Parts: sequence; C-alpha cells; structure tokens
Amino acid sequence: MKLQTNIFLIILLVFSGLVSAQKPVKDTLGYLKRFETNKEKYIGKPFSLLLKDMTQLQPAKAKSDIRPEEENTLPSTLFTFSAKDVSARPNASLIITWKPDDSQTAPLELLEQEHNYRFTPSERNFLEKKVIRNIMVSQ
Repeated sequence: MKLQTNIFLIILLVFSGLVSAQKPVKDTLGYLKRFETNKEKYIGKPFSLLLKDMTQLQPAKAKSDIRPEEENTLPSTLFTFSAKDVSARPNASLIITWKPDDSQTAPLELLEQEHNYRFTPSERNFLEKKVIRNIMVSQ
C-alpha cells in the first residue's frame, strides 16, 4: 500500500511539473509582437534562431509566397499559430520576408500542399536555414 502511494505521488509530481512547464500563451498577438519589436536580433540570421526563441508557441501553419518566374522565388512566408485555415481571419500571424537565395522552392510548394499548410518538420527543415530579411505581425 505504501509503495502504491509513493508511486502515485511520484507520478503526480512528474505530471504537475510537465503541465506547469508548458505555459499556454493567452495573448498570441502580444506574444508575436515581442518578436516584431525585437526583430533586429533576428534580421540577417537564420530562421532557426527565431524558432528556437519561440519557446511558448510554435507555428501551426505556414503558407509561402512562391514566385517561380521572379528573381526572388520565395519572398515571404505567413505563419499562423492555430489550427484554423491559413486564410481565416482574424488570425494572429507572423510574416517573415526572406533574403533572396538560390534554393529551389518546388519542394516547399509540394510539402505545403501535401500537408494542407501545416508546419511540419519537413517545412521546418526547409525554412530553418533561410535568412530573415524582415518580421511583421498582423491580425
């Protein structure tokens, strides 16, 4: 009986620690505005730095502006933070404009369509090396 009580207490402590470690963001727009305000820290740096600093909330969906006929084939990506449709409004969103590079955008376009714009590890891997040109937040 004492062993069962101890196991129960340990499980309860571990569970309560996990729950308290994941503090939900109550004000998504306010949270994102902090990154826009401090954008000088991220401009000229890889997107992976911004993702690493987003400890309380990660993008749920991403829709890239792909222009294959132009010099800058991937000018920007819109990130949303809820499971709603990417084009649904009002929806707090983070818009990242990218520094032009020579990478092919066809894989990203296929991944976005295949995953219904969910921000999956595949999209993350593709975008995390991209260099940020600007950060804007909208609703």
